[in-house]
Amino acid sequence: MNIKIIAFSLLLALVMLFFCPLFSAGGAQTALSAGEQYILSDISMQFPINAARCAAVIDSESGNILYLKNADEKRGMASTTKIMTALVAIENGNIDCEYAIPKEAVGIEGSSVYLKEGERLTLRELLYCLMLESGNDAAEAIAIIVGGSSKGFVELMNERASELELKSTRFANPHGLSDENHYTTARELAIIAAEAMKYPLFCEIVGTKSFGVRYDGQENGRRLTNHNKLLFSYKSAIGVKTGYTKLDGKCLVSAAESEGRNIVCVTLQDPFPTATHRSLLDFAFESYESVNICAAGEICVDIPISNAEVGFVKAKNPLLCNLTLPKGARIKTELSLPDSLNAPICRGDIVGKAHIYADGKEVYVIYLESTETVIEKKKSIFDMLFGK
Repeated sequence: MNIKIIAFSLLLALVMLFFCPLFSAGGAQTALSAGEQYILSDISMQFPINAARCAAVIDSESGNILYLKNADEKRGMASTTKIMTALVAIENGNIDCEYAIPKEAVGIEGSSVYLKEGERLTLRELLYCLMLESGNDAAEAIAIIVGGSSKGFVELMNERASELELKSTRFANPHGLSDENHYTTARELAIIAAEAMKYPLFCEIVGTKSFGVRYDGQENGRRLTNHNKLLFSYKSAIGVKTGYTKLDGKCLVSAAESEGRNIVCVTLQDPFPTATHRSLLDFAFESYESVNICAAGEICVDIPISNAEVGFVKAKNPLLCNLTLPKGARIKTELSLPDSLNAPICRGDIVGKAHIYADGKEVYVIYLESTETVIEKKKSIFDMLFGK
């Protein structure tokens, strides 16, 4: 064989050996997104009658849907908008930094905590003003402080909605005053609320019944009272936000926790939101129960590897899994695994799935991750030359 051909073949093989791992995904996949929900509510059960135009009830841990009513109809959300405002502020702002209130935030239409230009408040204090008294001026101040401008902050809100894969939600302002370009659905608003409830600070604020904030430097000069009546009248309530405009009607997002279950409920354009939420939350707690599917690492399997020194890679579920499921449902787990894998595989790569079924209906997917890193078996010069 011509020496030049041999040399070129060797060089090509070495280049492929060096660069191929960069392009080998090892079977990795993205985890289930917040927007991918399983509907449990079509499993036969009696639903409560209510006057809400749109409603959705979800299990906040899994995102599974427990109840729907016109849940994909686009509607204005009024001040429940401020759930996303708070979420974006908590994720992007300096919570305990003190800021001077900008003049653009003073005198905003609608509900107000009567901010004064130049007075100094922390972002934390402004968040209490936002979520308890529903101050539109607080929303505008937060937007300018965190986003540089109201417009810049709204862009952050819409980017966050895109990250959550919300296809029917758009924000035009940080406070919720009616606008034709400002809308969501009951289903997607529930997803936003469940995401926000992952943050302890958010939960602390929306679960607070009253709070004192400075007024023009005077300690506790503003005494804030939470507008969410459920916090005062429903034992398990832990949040989150009311809303109202003439065009959008009464809106309410609530969250309640009991016996390991965390439920988020949303109604849009409802004349009796507090009564409706009591009914829907009672329904959720009475009809569903928390089921432990598996402990962390309980699902453990060996998957063959075809091109490595080791013959198998171990795959496990990294986290425990508790699901809110219909009471008495027959639970079944089915594994979905490849016949074999190709190295390189990195620790944490998703290499398999466990499908969870309730009464024959798929209700969740648990992703199984590689517990170790496996490199590709080194090839001999003979293998590289002749493809063995």
